[in-house]
Amino acid sequence: MGSLVRLVVGLFGLMAAVPAAAFDPTFSLLSKGISTAMDVRSRDDVEHDIWIDLALTRKLLVNKGDAYTDISVLVFARHAVLVGFAKNRDIRRQAVKLAKTEKRLRSLKNAIVVGATDGNIAINLLLDKKIDLVLIATQGVGSVNMRWKVYAGDVFLMGVAQSRREANLAVRTIKELHGVKKVHSSLRIGKRKK
Repeated sequence: MGSLVRLVVGLFGLMAAVPAAAFDPTFSLLSKGISTAMDVRSRDDVEHDIWIDLALTRKLLVNKGDAYTDISVLVFARHAVLVGFAKNRDIRRQAVKLAKTEKRLRSLKNAIVVGATDGNIAINLLLDKKIDLVLIATQGVGSVNMRWKVYAGDVFLMGVAQSRREANLAVRTIKELHGVKKVHSSLRIGKRKK
């Protein structure tokens, strides 16, 4: 019963921390339409991103199973970042080795932290949704060009920002959210497609 109460209290805290406009269906649909037009990727890149994500996720699951449960891959415009936590350096090294076999990648960055995480899946999902809603509502942040993953308050962020100012605003906005311990940013500065 105690965990249910904490979950309900957390949901109310989530709603209080997000601007009311983010819950308006009209605002949400409009922002998604605008942000899709602001996507910096080509249609070819979008298709490759889907396949890269599926291939790398499958490799991590099939090859070592439990050793990689706290490791994920974030993909945007054929650039990938390995994120999360590895129990030791060998697991971290093996995850990178597996990811390097994906030939469609333009680049691969390793942001895996060696150590244990004490994350709760429900809390991670709530914080993930909170980040999504707040970034959509933040003027000057094109969250459609960003990907993130949450592990026990650690937020791993990657993608493309149009300027250093946008990248800093996204990181600062996430850091201000209750429950965020640290932001590991791998944002690149890029240009909009013509």
